[in-house]
Amino acid sequence: MDYKFLVTVGFFELYKVESLLRTNGVRLKIQDLYNSNLNAGWVDPFCNSNERTILVLAKDFHLAKKILDNLYN
Repeated sequence: MDYKFLVTVGFFELYKVESLLRTNGVRLKIQDLYNSNLNAGWVDPFCNSNERTILVLAKDFHLAKKILDNLYN
């Protein structure tokens, strides 16, 4: 399956975005680069940049983009 980058969101915003996308039938993956970088020692543990990357199936990309546009505009 071919996944495409959609957006990077903060940890506290993740649930709202994820549930909205899933409710609309968008298949997604969430990458947690913060924790893996923290474990590797690349990130300061007190860093405020606790973000997640959301990837969606390429066929769902335009629908997901439209959903996010409606959410943030």
